[in-house]
Amino acid sequence: MTMSVAATKNIVLMGLPATGKTSFLAALWYLVQHSQVASSLRLEKLEGDSKYLNQISSAWASYKPVPHTRIDSETVVSMLLKDARTNQTLKLSFPDLSGESFTLQWTMRQFTEGYDAFLRNASGGILFISPLQYLKPIRIDQANPLIEEILGGEQKQEPLQDRSAPLKPWNPERTPTQVQLVDLLQFISGRDYFAPPFRLAVVISAWDKPSQLGMSPVEWLAKEFPLFHQFLSSNQKTFETAIYGLSAQGGDYSQRDALMDKTPSDRIEVVGIGISNSHDLTEPLQWLMR
Repeated sequence: MTMSVAATKNIVLMGLPATGKTSFLAALWYLVQHSQVASSLRLEKLEGDSKYLNQISSAWASYKPVPHTRIDSETVVSMLLKDARTNQTLKLSFPDLSGESFTLQWTMRQFTEGYDAFLRNASGGILFISPLQYLKPIRIDQANPLIEEILGGEQKQEPLQDRSAPLKPWNPERTPTQVQLVDLLQFISGRDYFAPPFRLAVVISAWDKPSQLGMSPVEWLAKEFPLFHQFLSSNQKTFETAIYGLSAQGGDYSQRDALMDKTPSDRIEVVGIGISNSHDLTEPLQWLMR
């Protein structure tokens, strides 16, 4: 009797610019071709040009900053990974690593044809969030004291139209990051082909930085992105989520000498519920395959 091969699951990478997608791919491409870390996922084949993956993987393994080269949205590159335990395959696809297509969803209300095609066949996705640079909202309780101090005394009673200072136009790019992320997910859930529940691995990249605060990835997300965290919690039937902290680099490359004491794969740190091997970058992928 021959073992039947499970259907391939298509996973799409998502995230605003500079959120760690490229470093993740560089480390993953290295990991699935080497046996430094015990993992059930191994490369079955690559669809597309491996030149870019080799370039970023080589930089990552050499403790150098990964080049953020844009892949044209019409160029399809996909890794076909196979789980040796279940014989199941997973297709990890990425049409655009720059993040512009995700930004355009918010700023211009545009959806690229390439990204739309990937989502049409996707059973899940990985959403990357950077803890290093993100726009925070200004709460009303924080703004009121500042307004009173700026206006002062009787000036705060002046009607708005009498003030001579010009009002700043709204810039959508300055919208708090968590608002943009909620809209990104609402955007895709509104597509006519969207079929919930959509499995979503939320990855907080550069985890070596926020891990110093002593919080879990879920706790950090709830504190820093409360609106987004509440959105995920109240839409579990639409998005089935697992939240991870991930450091693909293992630390700051400005302290390269300290990192060189480890093998490239040992620099990887994955944190989250159900993680069995903290150095196995494929753990979130394995969750997506279940």
